Amino acid sequence: MPGFQYRRHPALPRKIAEINPESDIRVRLLGKIMDKKNDSFIIEDESGKAEIIAEDMEISFNKEDLVRVFARVLPLEDSFELRAELIQDMNKLDMDLYKKFHGS
Repeated sequence: MPGFQYRRHPALPRKIAEINPESDIRVRLLGKIMDKKNDSFIIEDESGKAEIIAEDMEISFNKEDLVRVFARVLPLEDSFELRAELIQDMNKLDMDLYKKFHGS
C-alpha cells in the first residue's frame, strides 16, 4: 500500500502587481529591500511594493539588498498578506542576463 505523499504547491514567479490572492498559493518574488522592521520587510520590484511578514525568521539583509522571496499568499477581505518561507541573497545576480533570459 503506497504511503501518503505530501506535495507542496510550486512557488510561481510573479511580479508584485501580478499577485492574485484568489489563485496564487505560493509565489516567488525578486526585488530590493526598501525597509525592514523586526518581523517584516518591504520589497520593491518594477511593478510595485509589498510587505513580507517574516515571523520567526532572522532578516539578515539590509536596505537596497536584492533578494528572492518564496512566500505564501494569504487572502484577506480586500487584499492579501505575504508570509516568507525562504529569503535568498541575490546581490550577485547579473540583472541584465536575468532580464534577457526571463524577458522582463
